[in-house]
Amino acid sequence: MIRSEIAQKIQQTLVRPDATSDEILQLCNDCLAYQFNGAMVPPIWLPLVGERLKGSGVTICTALGYPMGGMTALAKAFEARDVIARGAQQIDFMPAIGFLKSGQYDAFKQDIHMVVDAAEGIPIKVMLEFGMLTAEEKTRAAELAIEAGVTYLKNSSGWGQGGQATIEDIRLLSRIAQGRALVKASGGIRTWAQAQALVEAGAVLLGTSAGVRIMTDAAGATEDQY
Repeated sequence: MIRSEIAQKIQQTLVRPDATSDEILQLCNDCLAYQFNGAMVPPIWLPLVGERLKGSGVTICTALGYPMGGMTALAKAFEARDVIARGAQQIDFMPAIGFLKSGQYDAFKQDIHMVVDAAEGIPIKVMLEFGMLTAEEKTRAAELAIEAGVTYLKNSSGWGQGGQATIEDIRLLSRIAQGRALVKASGGIRTWAQAQALVEAGAVLLGTSAGVRIMTDAAGATEDQY
């Protein structure tokens, strides 16, 4: 697998709450320089990123209901419409993991479906926070998310207890998806070897803040948690 193939799967990410406009613009520049698949930024920076990446082919992505997922489904649906109006072309969002852990499966599925419905065709990636789930819950969460209509299953937000991307988890999601959804890996992806292995396991997208490091093997690259 050549580096350009990996680059086309990387969604370069900067979602720290203290990220500055200069850092966001540098993220955009990195996406352009390495031809990454997408730029993942907080909603407040969507207009800035949209202007910088206009016409480049780099996908403009954002995260909502993040990082806790505890806001109401109605609020998530409103935010989905808002970020789309601000230029988001893909949305990664945090479902109500508490519903899943409580066995309230209909409520968990409805929470996801309301965001999918509000997005009106914009690709939705659901962050399933596998680091918080049992083996049985991982399978149940993925199945419910597919039933709710998501475009992508994502193993983790990469923050907090969400966990890091593992070959086993990405293979699991790929087996469950079986063409009904795509798979995005995220969490702790910082090396070329990791990136390649996760793609081979079934990930079609990689969420990472270390895209430049992966492409260049440069020492001292970002060590953000994502």
